[in-house]
Amino acid sequence: MKTLVIPDVHNHTTEVEAQIARYPADRVVFLGDYFDSFGDNPAMAAETAAWLKASLARPERLHLWGNHDLWYRFPTNSQICWIGSGFTPRKHAEISKILTVEDWSRLKLVEFVDEIALCHAGIGPEVFGHPVAGLDPGRIESQCAAAMRDAEAGIDNEVFGESGIVWLRWWNLGVAEKFSQFVGHTPAKELRIESAHGRRNICLDSMGRYLGLIEDGVMAVIDDFSGRIAWRQGESD
Repeated sequence: MKTLVIPDVHNHTTEVEAQIARYPADRVVFLGDYFDSFGDNPAMAAETAAWLKASLARPERLHLWGNHDLWYRFPTNSQICWIGSGFTPRKHAEISKILTVEDWSRLKLVEFVDEIALCHAGIGPEVFGHPVAGLDPGRIESQCAAAMRDAEAGIDNEVFGESGIVWLRWWNLGVAEKFSQFVGHTPAKELRIESAHGRRNICLDSMGRYLGLIEDGVMAVIDDFSGRIAWRQGESD
């Protein structure tokens, strides 16, 4: 089973589709942030919404939430929109013409592939930790499901806070003992990898250069500039 991991899209849907065609996989997981880019406009938001609607309908694709997506689903939630960079009412109006509540319901906050967590910004101990159990996949999934229910009800939840799963910065993300992580959200030109106790965190948000790959539980990173593997678990550790 081969899973391709696509970081922050930010309206670059044509480029992303080309990458998916270049690196065929059984499954594609997107780490969120489909909307908002410098100098974009409502028409571009509508184009991305149409792409996302079609992509959500494909069974081999899984879409995760990013902060730039949640505020178009919950625009009146002051916690989710606490920064709001890129959000405009006009873009929200165009997106809402295309994406329904049913469409949005297909997105998730986290996905575990083998012992690898996939999410937008990262899973850190400040929100998801526990003095006894530590960072536990089952507990994380339960907290994320509860957070989405709270968002629907307009209730604040720490999962959407500054140290939560769509806002946590790379430099505040520690390496968990029970799983590795592929994340996006914190942009940089270089590939970032942090390792400890046999696990590793990898940030793929690199303006489209790096993609994640999981094959039979092994993590790897594709450099799309060269078309080659830039890093592979067990070979480059």
